[in-house]
Order: sequence, then C-alpha cells, then structure tokens
Amino acid sequence: MSNRAYSVAVAALAILVSAIGALASRHVPPTLAMSEAELAAGFARAMADVVLEWDPSDPRSEAERMAVLHDFVYETYDASAWIPQSLFDANAITQTIVGDADAIVRDQVGLVPWDDNPLVPAFGMAPNAGSGSSLLWTVNCLVCHTAEIDGVTYFGAGAKTFDDLWLGEALKTLTNDRWLGRLEGTADYDVARDAWRILSTHHHDKIDSRTRARSTAFAASHVELYMRTHDNRMPSVEDVGRGDVKTPPLWHTVAKMPAARWYSDGSFHGAYPLMASSMELEKDRPFDDLVDVVIPRIQQQFDDVLQYLRPPPYPYEIDRELAERGRVLFESSEVGCARCHGTYDGEGNVDWPGVHRDVGTDPARAALVSEQFVAAFDDSPLAVHGELERSRGYAATPLTGVWANYPYLHNGSVPTLHHLLGPVSERPRIFEVMAARTLDRARVGQPLTRRTSDARLTESELVRRYADDRDWFYTGRPGSSNAGHDVWDRIGSEENRRAIIEYLKTL
Repeated sequence: MSNRAYSVAVAALAILVSAIGALASRHVPPTLAMSEAELAAGFARAMADVVLEWDPSDPRSEAERMAVLHDFVYETYDASAWIPQSLFDANAITQTIVGDADAIVRDQVGLVPWDDNPLVPAFGMAPNAGSGSSLLWTVNCLVCHTAEIDGVTYFGAGAKTFDDLWLGEALKTLTNDRWLGRLEGTADYDVARDAWRILSTHHHDKIDSRTRARSTAFAASHVELYMRTHDNRMPSVEDVGRGDVKTPPLWHTVAKMPAARWYSDGSFHGAYPLMASSMELEKDRPFDDLVDVVIPRIQQQFDDVLQYLRPPPYPYEIDRELAERGRVLFESSEVGCARCHGTYDGEGNVDWPGVHRDVGTDPARAALVSEQFVAAFDDSPLAVHGELERSRGYAATPLTGVWANYPYLHNGSVPTLHHLLGPVSERPRIFEVMAARTLDRARVGQPLTRRTSDARLTESELVRRYADDRDWFYTGRPGSSNAGHDVWDRIGSEENRRAIIEYLKTL
C-alpha cells in the first residue's frame, strides 16, 4: 500500500471511530449500564416500523413473541470481546472531527441505523444490560441479518452493505495503545485491552472478505476450531480455504430444517447450523463455554424465534395475471424450477426438496471444506451435534422472500433476477454494493450504480476504476465468478422471463 493510500485509510478509520463513538454517545448515558427493564420498556415502540413476519399459525400471544424477540435482538452470548463506552467518550477525535455520525456509520460500516431506539444506535449492537456500572458494547447476529431496502428495515434479511473488515479494523484502532492510555487506572482499561488482544490474535489472512456485505464466517470456523485443539496456534494460510458468500435470510430457516443441511453448500448436517455461528461467537473462549453457553442459546433462539419467521411480502404492486403465467412456467417440466427449488403455497411456506447440485457456479466456497477442516470439526464438541462432509454442489436455495434476497447466487455475484434468469453472457461484471439499499423494481434486485456519473460509464471503465474497491463487486476477483445456473435456454423468451420474475415476487 502506498504512503498516501495508508494515510487515507488511517484517516478514514479515525473518522469511523469518531462516528461510532458519537453515535453511541448520543443514544445512551455514557457511564451507566442500561437495565433490562429500560430495554424492555421501549422495545415494542422501537420495533414498530421494522418489517418482521411471523408464522400466522404461531399459537403464542403477541406479548410472548415480543419477549423472545427482545432476548434475541439484545443477545450477547456472554461475549469475550467488549468495547467500553468510556473509550468512545475519551477518544479525542470525537471532540475534534465534526461530521454526520449517522451517515458515516451507515455508509462506512454499513450497519442499519435503529432510528426509533433511543438506547441502541444500530441493529446488531448489543449492550451489557444490567451487568454493572460501566457500559460495554458487543455485536450479535443482527449485524449480518438486518437490511435496509428503500428506507425500510427488514428484520432477518441478509445484510446488504455491512463491512466486517471496516468494523474490525476500526475497533482494533480504537482499543490500541494510542487510545487505551486514556482509560488507565479504570476498570474499562482491562476490558479494552483484552478486546484488542482478541481482535488481533484471532485475525487470519483468509477471513477478510474481498467485498463488503460478503461473509467468510464459514472459513473463520475452521480457524477457530483448529486453534482450540492446537495450543491456540492458527492454521497456515495455505490450509484455510476461502469462499466469500452473501448472508442468507433468517426466514429460510424453517424451509431448511426438515433437510437438516446448512450453509450455502449443505456440508454441515444437523438439527441446527451451529458451526459458523457458534465459532464466530466463541472467539478466545474454551470449548466449555461453547457447550455450556453459546450452543444452548442458539438452539433456544431457533425454537423461540427463527422457526417462526416468514418472508416479508413484496411491498409494491404485483401483476397477478402475469404472475400466474409465471407460476405455470416455474412448475412446468419444460422450465423445471420447482424440481430443485420446491413448491410454494403463497403464504411464505415452501416444500423444499433440499437439492444440492453443481450447476457451474464458482467452486471456491464449496472447496474450502478440506480434510483438515473436517478433522478440526471432528475433534470438537460440535461433532456430537452434526456432521461435516464435503458437498458436491450448492443449495438450490429456498425462494421464499427472494425479491429481498438479492444479489443472487451463493456469492452474491448477480445483481438482479433479470440478469440471473437471462443469458449468462449478459450478466454485469461489476456493480456497486452500496446501491443495494434501493430496490430495482423493474429487474428485481439492486441497481448497478448509485451515481448518474457512474451509470454513464462503460463496463470496462467501471472495472478500471473500481476493480479493487470493496464497495464494488467485481466478478474478476477469486471466488467471485457469476457463471453457472444457466437457465436461459429453458426460459427461452423475454416474455417468459418477465412472467417468472412476477411470480417470484409472490413467494
């Protein structure tokens, strides 16, 4: 990295640290831990404008549902790495840099701001409610499972813009020696120092995604499993596979439970997808904590919340006559979509066949399940909860809520349904990730760019400018191919493509 690029990166991280601190400071008292009662009192009001669909046959009362949802939204899993609020407040940058903190956190970190919550600034940020006089912060599952589309927050949708690399680097900067000295002599000093140690020692070269809004949590599981059985040593870079994937929506849980195959390749077999989620939450803690704390809480959340989530309805007008023509095509033997993707009842439910096939899509993610990865899994307590084995392909994913599950394919390499169902040669090679907060209603997915000036550029010019930019998805990066799932020869015409897309809006 050039000196100028390094300086720009450092300055950007400084602004980001400032923004996170300023945003958190505006929402909560800086020195007092908030209580469970405070969080609970305003929860229903804070969730009022969030789109969340429950199974209509769920027999529980609204109060019962809100209680378990509250616990899920604020779950900390007894996190190992906490960031003290006092460190944000003591950071001199927050006093000297003036800017729109909400916009910086929204656009740089890519979190979904929680504007209706006076206590918690963004979805996925969890405070240590009731644990003492010092206010500490961690993150939970919702940083990756909440999305903003057309200004509306959709609970359970895969994150569209979250950048875990930005957040991790900012928090390491915030807790390094330069800023840590401001807390010396306080109880928060040891907490912040421990956070820096954990964030630094558990960082592996293979677990940084190449593009924002893509996850490498599955590869990170390999690292964490290996470390527990090798004296806290990391595996070599060569031994860890890498395959960036988009985050799936939580409402797919109910469809996948009967098949009991999880993640984009279905390589983990078990009642719950415990591997990536539990190991990401388990940094620096022994397997005993995994067994006693994290796994039981994940299982409880599946029983209480996730199995009852259903997809959000398409929020705009649907041409029902065209959609019915699309349904007939979708279920026909000639087009054959239903053979792999299942049949749908129009109420958010699907009879999903659990098909996992190689349809020519990028192989990097499936290839990371190595012999060493399987051995590390088999040596862990997770082995009693399931089995890890290499898959022959990726899941023909459930299509419930597919309109909100863009961009498409397991690595998020295709921006719209229009491009996915058309000729492979016409799929864009590059598109702007940050444009994903807006729905392209005509093509169903995300726009290719945000700015008019970029929209005027040729694809080659966009590649030249943005091929190395994390805010843009470029199919030339390793693991980012948009090939495969070639169905255009069976769809056959623009009229049929439009009809199938209209039907997919109803799922």
